[in-house]
Amino acid sequence: MKPTRTGAGYTGAETDTREYQKLRRNRHTRKQIQAEYRSRGEAARFIQFAQAWIPYGGAADEDIFISFGMTRNRFIQKLRHFIVEVDLDATAVRELADTYPYFRPMAD
Repeated sequence: MKPTRTGAGYTGAETDTREYQKLRRNRHTRKQIQAEYRSRGEAARFIQFAQAWIPYGGAADEDIFISFGMTRNRFIQKLRHFIVEVDLDATAVRELADTYPYFRPMAD
């Protein structure tokens, strides 16, 4: 039996494969876009929380844990990552860095 041609000279199986590949690329692109928006929302949440506590010398360990479920060091790591990602102005970065200094734990 001779394969049937559809479209630009492709067999039915080739067309199905190309359609499947196209759907996979589209799904991957959608997931990347969704992850980027989630990351932006999370970044804004971290930064807004940190900035709200600046007048009080920074958030207490308990407040960080209750709000984000993480230690102060982990919060500061993520905050620094988000500051770079969001591209804050120099004044805001300086205030956050002064309020939330990061000390890496020393190896024994």
